[in-house]
Amino acid sequence: MLTEIAIEDIGVYRLPNMWRHQRIRVIRGENQHLATLAFGLGITIKQFKKLPRDKQDEVHQAFCQLTAPSSTPRMKAA
Repeated sequence: MLTEIAIEDIGVYRLPNMWRHQRIRVIRGENQHLATLAFGLGITIKQFKKLPRDKQDEVHQAFCQLTAPSSTPRMKAA
C-alpha cells in the first residue's frame, strides 16, 4: 500500500492526517481541494498556487493515486 509519493523538485506528498483534515474542513470553495494538495506537501495554499501548473498537476495525480481504491487495503471475505 502506498502512503507517500515523491515528486521531483517539490518533495514528498502524503495524505493529510486527521489534524490537517480538521483544518481543511473549515476552508470553503476551490481552496478546500487546494488545501488537501498543499497540506499534503507541508506548504500553504498560497505557496501551492505559486507552483508551476505542471507540478500542481503532478501533486493532484499523486493525490489520486494514493486515494484510488486499489491503493487501500482490502478486507478478506470470510
